[in-house]
Amino acid sequence: MFSDLIPAYDPQLFSEIHQVSTFLPREENVDSLWFICYVMGAITVLFIVLLQCTKLWMGTGKGESADERKASSLAAWKASYQMTNLLVNLALGCMGLYYQSSMPWSESIANKIVGYEHLKLFSCGQIGYQLWALPVGFFFVGETTSMLMHHVAVICVCSVSAFIHAGFRFYTPYFYGLIEISSVPLSVVNAFKNNKHWIKQYPEAYTAVRLVFAISFLVVRVVVWTPYYWSFWVLETMFLWSSDSLGATIILALFNVASLFLTFLQYFWATKIISAVMNWGGAKKKVN
Repeated sequence: MFSDLIPAYDPQLFSEIHQVSTFLPREENVDSLWFICYVMGAITVLFIVLLQCTKLWMGTGKGESADERKASSLAAWKASYQMTNLLVNLALGCMGLYYQSSMPWSESIANKIVGYEHLKLFSCGQIGYQLWALPVGFFFVGETTSMLMHHVAVICVCSVSAFIHAGFRFYTPYFYGLIEISSVPLSVVNAFKNNKHWIKQYPEAYTAVRLVFAISFLVVRVVVWTPYYWSFWVLETMFLWSSDSLGATIILALFNVASLFLTFLQYFWATKIISAVMNWGGAKKKVN
């Protein structure tokens, strides 16, 4: 079991893998680019439909002043963005759960590094999703700097899995799929925060969805993530260390750094969640 988590350094095997070209065949990468474009297009269409429906439901544009119309429009954009995120993350999470359930724990090192090319659908899907979310989040929704950096980092790590032979695709159902399950209740929490009157009208529902989000985030993005990620990181670092190609070294180093950034960003968010839960518990005691 421990050897599966922390593999032994195998210079001969790593050297043999390094003999393979850095990038996947050109025709495969072209197909991946088209798939990314299809994903971006599909999510854009979904978002536009949800945006128009939300505007009709909210009556956006009927405000008494320009400021009110602007506020209503922003609210519609945020609501549609959150609904799109919910649906996309639900799809990714369910797909990740399905594929992860059939992944063997004891897999060869070679397969972990260069195998499972059919799982590129996770990395390509995430790239398309993040390329859509990045401009919408920056220009229209006002996402935080940490979330925008998260989008960029995900694009970086997924690009390696999508276009490079040594894409470590064995890990993608979990890293790029299953963990998105925790983002589903997050979308609902954000919807409550953007509609304060919902919190007053449905306090029990708000409390329940916050609790579901906190538990799901801590379980899949901290508790299970930690041993799984550091097992990947050790293997990827050993493979990086064994590289004698400048191009491959740069790509693998960026892959390594971006994955570390995402991991510690999640740990940072986890501390905020734990702090919020503790404060929430203290607030409930005061009320009682």
